[in-house]
Amino acid sequence: MMHANNRQEPDSYTVHPLSAQHLQEKLTYLLQLSCFWLVLGSYIVPLCKQKISQALNPQ
Repeated sequence: MMHANNRQEPDSYTVHPLSAQHLQEKLTYLLQLSCFWLVLGSYIVPLCKQKISQALNPQ
């Protein structure tokens, strides 16, 4: 009986994990993650540098 249930799964599950679509989704996710950290870093790094320089050189 369990085999009958397994046969009803979509064909996409039988595709090799490193299929083109899977790879593209993974690359898209990594690209979005990289952009997120790039934007976050470009905001935080100057802010941190400013705070550190203020702490080292109080006016």
